[in-house]
Order: sequence, then structure tokens, then C-alpha cells
Amino acid sequence: MARVNKPPKTIGPAQKFARVLLSEVIQLYFWVMNTLRFKNHLDIEQPCVMAVYHDELMPIIHYFRNQGITAIASQNHFGYAIAKIMERYDYEVALGSPSRGGKDAFFQLLRAARKGKTIAFAVDGSRGPRHEMKQGAMILAKKTKLPLYLIRASYDGWRIENSWDKSKFPKPFANVSFTYERFAMEDYADEPDIEVALLAAQNQLSNLQIDDYQAP
Repeated sequence: MARVNKPPKTIGPAQKFARVLLSEVIQLYFWVMNTLRFKNHLDIEQPCVMAVYHDELMPIIHYFRNQGITAIASQNHFGYAIAKIMERYDYEVALGSPSRGGKDAFFQLLRAARKGKTIAFAVDGSRGPRHEMKQGAMILAKKTKLPLYLIRASYDGWRIENSWDKSKFPKPFANVSFTYERFAMEDYADEPDIEVALLAAQNQLSNLQIDDYQAP
């Protein structure tokens, strides 16, 4: 399925080649993820807004493949490359980040949600701080009145130490377990300051499971 927004700014031949190469490397890893063993399933209402942490994205992307989910990716090389692969698995991907295209991408997600699509949000992306929830998913859920689900994934994997989020790529044949809860948006319906609800959601998401990252 095609991306739902305009392509990123013009890039040179070398950058285009780098993106193609990176996309194919990521595709190889997506094939490896076919070996993952999901120990439980996500019993959630759909359509909904899903809030996840950026470093736990890979098994969640794999779990929801071929289900017509709409997501957002940054316009950097990695974001563009993974968006190309996600499209092969029936994702709709809006390209944008706080530094470029973020507003347009949000409105594309809003339109998709109003058409009955489930939206996946890496709530601490695209540049962090790591495990610090931003407003996007909550604002989207509030505007569309869709349920907001907070989702964590536990699995054995390799950490990318030089990435801002310490991304965790699952190992072949890893067991994946989900922990998730619905955030009670209705409890904050009369709260004028969204930061109050955001802090509550942040605490709830973080407390779903212990962060297993240990700095070297």
C-alpha cells in the first residue's frame, strides 16, 4: 500500500542507493522475524490508537503485519527504509518527524483514524528522549474518541547501542510476550491540561514491565 504523504526532500544518487541497500537489509531481518514465537496475543478493540516505545517496535510491527495498520516513520534514511518494507506488509506509513513533516503526517494519521484505521505510535520517537511519551498518540485518541492502548513487548534481543533509543532487535526464535492495558481517557475528559493525562499514561506505560536495558 502506498505511503499517504509526499516523499521526502530531494536526495542524491548515493543517498538513494544507501536507502535501497538499507531497505533490503531490513527486509532480510523481517524474514528472520518469521521465526519469532508469540506467547500471548493482544486482545484489543480495533480501531484504536496503540502507544508503544520506539526500541520495542520490531516484534510489534511483525505481529501486526498484513492488517492494514497505519503508522508514522521519520524522514531520515532509516525511517524511509523501514517504511518501504512496512508497505510490503500492508502498512500505510506517514513520513514525518518534529523537525520535518510532522504536522502533515499527524493530519494524515487523523484522517486514517477517522476512516476506521488502527494507528500505531512510537510515543517517544522520533528522537527521544528514550521512554518519554509525547502528546501525539493521546491527542489523536482524544480527537477521534478511539481507545488508547499502551503496549510493551518482552523478548530476548540485540541492543543497538549507538541509537538514541537503544533499539532492541529480537533474536531468531525468540519468545515474545506482550503486556498491555487500555488507558482510561474518560477519567481525564474534563481535565484542561493534557500534560496531566500524559504523565499518567507515561507512568502506566513504563510500569507495564521493567526496562531491561543496561548501559555498558
